[in-house]
Amino acid sequence: MNKQKGFTLIELVVVLAIIGLVSAIAFPAYKSYKIRVERNDDCKSPLLEIAVLMEEYHDVNQSYPPAGALSATSIPYDASRGDYTYNILSSSATSYTLQCTNNGSDPDCGSLTYDNFGRKGAPAATNGRTAESCWR
Repeated sequence: MNKQKGFTLIELVVVLAIIGLVSAIAFPAYKSYKIRVERNDDCKSPLLEIAVLMEEYHDVNQSYPPAGALSATSIPYDASRGDYTYNILSSSATSYTLQCTNNGSDPDCGSLTYDNFGRKGAPAATNGRTAESCWR
């Protein structure tokens, strides 16, 4: 009897179906993970760094810098990183609110805020997301 070596068409279809199923599950999870990592590296960490610079500015000048974009004269920090931009949302002699705005790659947590009391917010959170889940 002559034995043939190789795969049948059914075996190949089953393997392709399994690969398709695994990738259909894995890709969205990977994409979500990537967004969370970028939010942490490009939004949350810089907001906390800017908050430290705000406190240093306050120690020297006895007030926080004015609201608006970050500048070399007030807070020496690059106003954008990755898909995020930063600004001083509001500021007075005794308080401030910082904002990190997403430029499109994070649809669930569009912008995050942080103030001098350490309160963390996400005023543009959508799809059932809360400030707490965006900052987690």
